[in-house]
Amino acid sequence: MQINGHDLEVATIKDLVRSRAVLGDKPLAYVEDECLTYAAADEGANRIANSLAALGIGKGDVVATFMYNSVDHILVWFACAKLGAVWAPLNVALAKQDLAYTLGDTRARALVVDYELYPAFAEIRRQLMDQGLAEIVRRPPLGMDVTALDDLKSGSPVEPAVTVEPSDPAGLIYTGGTTGLPKGVKVSNFWYFPGVFRYQEILETTPGDVHLGLGQMCHTIGSAVDILAPVYWQMTTVTSRWFSVSRFWDTVHKHRCTVSVMLGTLMVRLLSAPPTPDDTRNSLRRAVSVTGGFPRDAIEEFARRFDIPLLETYGQTEMGPLGCISQRMREMPRISQGSPHGWADLMIARPDGTTCTVGETGEILLRPTVPGSFMLGYVNQPEKFQEACRDLWFHSGDLGYVDELGDLHFSGRMAHTIRHKGENISAIEVEEVLREHPAVANCGVVGLAADTGEDDIKAFVQLHEDHSLSELELVQFCAERLAFFKVPRYVEFVATLPLSVTKGDVERHKLHAQGRGNAWDREAAGYDPRRKS
Repeated sequence: MQINGHDLEVATIKDLVRSRAVLGDKPLAYVEDECLTYAAADEGANRIANSLAALGIGKGDVVATFMYNSVDHILVWFACAKLGAVWAPLNVALAKQDLAYTLGDTRARALVVDYELYPAFAEIRRQLMDQGLAEIVRRPPLGMDVTALDDLKSGSPVEPAVTVEPSDPAGLIYTGGTTGLPKGVKVSNFWYFPGVFRYQEILETTPGDVHLGLGQMCHTIGSAVDILAPVYWQMTTVTSRWFSVSRFWDTVHKHRCTVSVMLGTLMVRLLSAPPTPDDTRNSLRRAVSVTGGFPRDAIEEFARRFDIPLLETYGQTEMGPLGCISQRMREMPRISQGSPHGWADLMIARPDGTTCTVGETGEILLRPTVPGSFMLGYVNQPEKFQEACRDLWFHSGDLGYVDELGDLHFSGRMAHTIRHKGENISAIEVEEVLREHPAVANCGVVGLAADTGEDDIKAFVQLHEDHSLSELELVQFCAERLAFFKVPRYVEFVATLPLSVTKGDVERHKLHAQGRGNAWDREAAGYDPRRKS
């Protein structure tokens, strides 16, 4: 089978893991100090898959994971693929309302959870009693009456006799919505493989390359790019439980990492360290940078300071791994997010749906040229899928323009989406939580440009006349209900909010124009929502 001029060797994750077992003791992944070989990945996935089957998990069932990056997490993912089950990795930062909604939305039959994250799950467990959720805990303490993940590793090493097709659902990946709570993007087995070839086109890897993984497995980059693409190309990938600036270069040097995919926020943190004479003495020969909205001078400074050529990409989970818009080395030093290179049709549209001219900013619309390379849909939200794919185009909700060479230039995001800490956040979702506080009459949430090239979240809050509330009390309220990266940094109490005449909706563009103003700043106040105290 050929896709966009490439010969596709396999088209399911199950077949890929089995076919790479012949690499034997070659390291597939290093996670911290633990090594997973290609042969062990295949056998370990088979064992866990058979044990899951004994628990009643079968083809099409959803298995959720609430886990940090680990060798075990990779094995559970691959085990799902062996069974034809749907893997639903949850963001480890989720808490209370976020976690209950997302886990409930998956309709999972089983949950595999790290023991250190189990207390967060235990808080919302009662809300999911009707789901019939089988609980599997990674590394529980002795005496804890649960099914331990290690117990599942004693299953049969023979691959389950389940037929899995490329079009079968394989994953549920949750991404920030623009009009409410996060949406579960349902993807097929085949969805992963166009990204495998885009990875090769951009980075031009060989089996001797070592990939440095910087993402979390709950995201497309942390799984489809940091793990699966290197597996396809018979490479070794190196990742960590959680990204650490202090250990970044030690990891690069230790494993002689040669290629990577980097988010702009991580690049900012690396640039913040004092320059040293050794900055250019590293083994990284090329990297993909996912830096929409990141200042151009900072990208150039990173490439120059660390002597790492950077190639831009643009995409969303819905469009497939590693973006269907990207650059190639032969095009450098052009400044843009790149072009489709045959993977998609690209259109920049005005609000009325007509096509923008060269250089004119409008909404970025995309349409796949390879059947099956975009998402299958949004789980439990067919109306959102229909809305996103209207007029036979995927509407990204992002703004950009195309230059005379056909290259895309990302300009920003449309009104309701905020980009912070590498995550897409719905302003509406944060507003809904703020309005739950009995003192809050109304509110509006916007993203303000930050030095990182992303956004800081600001909440404009109108209180009921007979209530009082401090800014700290309000963000603490949010921290108990939202993931830490969704908690507003700035809070400003206002007497009134600007409302539209027709619908009475908060006019966010007018709030955005006010900027930071004299707003209270939780960072200046020393409050960290990850501590929740």
